[in-house]
Amino acid sequence: MANKKQSIQKTEPPVIVENELSIPAIEEDSLFKSLNNNLQNLKNLKGIMGYIIRNADSATIDLKEPEKLVEYAIFTSQVMDSSKELAELFDLGDLATILIEGEELKVLIMIIKENKINIFMKKSVDHINIGTKVSP
Repeated sequence: MANKKQSIQKTEPPVIVENELSIPAIEEDSLFKSLNNNLQNLKNLKGIMGYIIRNADSATIDLKEPEKLVEYAIFTSQVMDSSKELAELFDLGDLATILIEGEELKVLIMIIKENKINIFMKKSVDHINIGTKVSP
């Protein structure tokens, strides 16, 4: 099945603060683009099933099996919620990386500033190497 890539962008209007023009989220947008470029470079590696990256303003989805988008999105959302609850319960502080391994697949979830990254891969893939390649 052919890869299907979706990208959603929302632009913020400039804000005037005390007669000065301020363009919001330029640094965040730059970080999002950098992370997205890093993910683009990884998507064709053996064993990578795809990724989802999102922040408050943008999202990019690139999955080899686009029909599993809803399943993957719900799964990672539940993992994030449960992980946050456990981190609070055990006083672990802010989460940076979450790894879930199944029998055949695993998901690496990374939180870099306001960007949430979900990378879906086969279990044999070195997730530490993948995480290093994604980080700015």
